Amino acid sequence: MDRIDNQKKVLKILFFVLVAIASVVTVLFIIHIINVKKFNEEWRVITPESTSAQVMVDIHPRGGVTDSWEKNNTGLGKILNAKIYEMVVTNNAHTYVDDWNVRINITENCYLNNGWCGTFEVHQFADNGEELVQTLDLRNFDENEITINHHMGGQDLLIPLYPGDYYIYHPDLTEATGEVPIKGSEDMTGESIIGIIMYSSSGDVDMSNYVLSYRLHKTVWDGRVGLIFIIAFSSLAVSSIILLTIFIVSVRFEERIISQNRILGGALKVCCSLADSRDYYSKEHSERVAEYSKMIAEKIGMDKSDSDVVYNAALLHNIGNTFVSEQVLRKKGKLTRDEFAEVKKHTLKGAEILKEIKEIPLAAEAALYHHEKFDGTGYPEGRKEKDIPLIARIVAVADAYDAMSNDRPYRNKLMREQIREEFIKNRGTQFDPEIVTAFLDIMGERNL
Repeated sequence: MDRIDNQKKVLKILFFVLVAIASVVTVLFIIHIINVKKFNEEWRVITPESTSAQVMVDIHPRGGVTDSWEKNNTGLGKILNAKIYEMVVTNNAHTYVDDWNVRINITENCYLNNGWCGTFEVHQFADNGEELVQTLDLRNFDENEITINHHMGGQDLLIPLYPGDYYIYHPDLTEATGEVPIKGSEDMTGESIIGIIMYSSSGDVDMSNYVLSYRLHKTVWDGRVGLIFIIAFSSLAVSSIILLTIFIVSVRFEERIISQNRILGGALKVCCSLADSRDYYSKEHSERVAEYSKMIAEKIGMDKSDSDVVYNAALLHNIGNTFVSEQVLRKKGKLTRDEFAEVKKHTLKGAEILKEIKEIPLAAEAALYHHEKFDGTGYPEGRKEKDIPLIARIVAVADAYDAMSNDRPYRNKLMREQIREEFIKNRGTQFDPEIVTAFLDIMGERNL
């Protein structure tokens, strides 16, 4: 179970590390979202002097055979020449141009006639400094609603513009026209083409004095930073799934181990109860010895897993009693030599039974050597000191304590101080001094 506990600790550490990383990534992502929002809301400006190649505007005559003509019935008493100009807004930014407009500063006398598909915000300045402003759809207007200076030349609307005046073209927001947004990517340059009809005496209108204002739009997943977050969130998701899977498997494995240990523990208790039942005075003796042995194991520094092994091994230390006659086990008087020889065989019989049970390591050693004495006068092999397995030295102290603290056929139980005196007197002869010291501490701490 220690291994499972260690795995749970590792999983818990990994979980907190994952949460910490996810928290940092989330905070950075929120900052990234804020930065992207600022990026999308920022208006950028391009003029003929700008060097940016992200978004460009080019205004030029369309140049077709029917794209220029002469008009002499304007009612203005002069002949005007018309020309169609193309205004091309190009997006090389590898992301959407979300919104844009172009301001054309007028540097010579001319007339604005028509344009498509957006609207024209016209600014006229009178000699007295008064500014007239109106936004018009030049393809669909009501002359009665026009408030700026204008002239009707037949069916044509002519809006006079003079140096200092300007108009701003606002694109059609209907996506079907392709004016907004202007799509662009690493593999494709997007553009929007607008037609404008201008009149002038010469037929050429200088529209090179412009200001393009635009906003770019990108998602939080665009660019290298977006890719990094995609990788980061994908990695976190995969890591979470892996961690959750390991946790579920670990929990199920732990439940299976607990179930198996419960079954094993039940089987062991049945076995030790069978051995203890042969002698009325030994009822529940093995369980108590197992508990004391586990206390000692923990006291001398064993971890939980090793302490559980000691408990299970101690639980079966007297299993060999099933081969000793009840008459001998329950005899109140002193045992004869033959009877004592029969009793001593329980260590050998117990070890013989348990040596094949690999699932309970040390059980055979506990059964075989728990009657060995530290000075070498015990049985069955007369081992001494450290040659006696640690499990047997532990069980010997626990077994002696339980025997002294309970009634026996040949005597009544000893008082607490008498037991302490017995342990102290036999420390280094019958018992391992270190184990005795540890158990005396346990007696004091737990008021045994």
